[in-house]
Amino acid sequence: MAPTFKREQDRKRALADVEVIQVVAQHGSITSIRDKGLLGRLESRFEESVRASDRLSALVDSFETQRVRYCVFGGWVRDTISQAKTMPVVGSPRDIDLVVQGVEIEALLSSLPSDVRPTIFGGVQSEAAPIAFDVWPLHETFLIDRLRLAPTFESLLRTTDFTINATLFFPRQAANDPTILDAGMFEALDTRTLAFNCEFLPFPVMQCARLAAYAGKLSLNLAPAVRAFMQQIIQDPVRYEQVLFGLDKFYPASISSRAEGVLRRLIEDAR
Repeated sequence: MAPTFKREQDRKRALADVEVIQVVAQHGSITSIRDKGLLGRLESRFEESVRASDRLSALVDSFETQRVRYCVFGGWVRDTISQAKTMPVVGSPRDIDLVVQGVEIEALLSSLPSDVRPTIFGGVQSEAAPIAFDVWPLHETFLIDRLRLAPTFESLLRTTDFTINATLFFPRQAANDPTILDAGMFEALDTRTLAFNCEFLPFPVMQCARLAAYAGKLSLNLAPAVRAFMQQIIQDPVRYEQVLFGLDKFYPASISSRAEGVLRRLIEDAR
């Protein structure tokens, strides 16, 4: 059996066993943000990130050559927008997530150094300094595949976990100007509220840790559905220990300590 085929079989088998639960989500309409000042900040910071990393630069150049559409997704977008709304943007981000349409995993690997390896989620990850990055094909997005949705950027927004992450930034590509598609992030930042964006939530224990980290790091309020979900997770002693382990392992002490404070308050409120 070819190694690539076996790897794909193993990956699909592992993902089939992933726990997915239903939660109460807040669906927002998808809108295009036309703030030229904000778009300029995002474009400038993205170009800075690309210039800083030879391998990221080569990857973006390959997208441009193939004329495939891609977007920046996740924490890089959220933190850049959050900083732009409250203070000058300082320094470069440490990591960035890219989602590309119409490209397969093997094509991504061929554009990157040999130390870059596939992830279980159907993308590839580079941890090399100065900018770590994840990139994956749009159609391999976990919930798009799991729910059998059309592999569109609109589906990517609809399946984004939390409203605080529900925005896509499209850098300048070919003849297209930079654009932002938003499905709730701007409102979440304005109201300082952490809510579910998608009613299907994979990896609930890991997500509980992420929610605590977001709430602590960004000083966010918890929507009722998020509060109830987190309290349900941490009332189980085993799962609570798993959440704490995840915080200690994947977050710096400054964030994990604040996140643990969020969890302690939730426990006290539930008594």
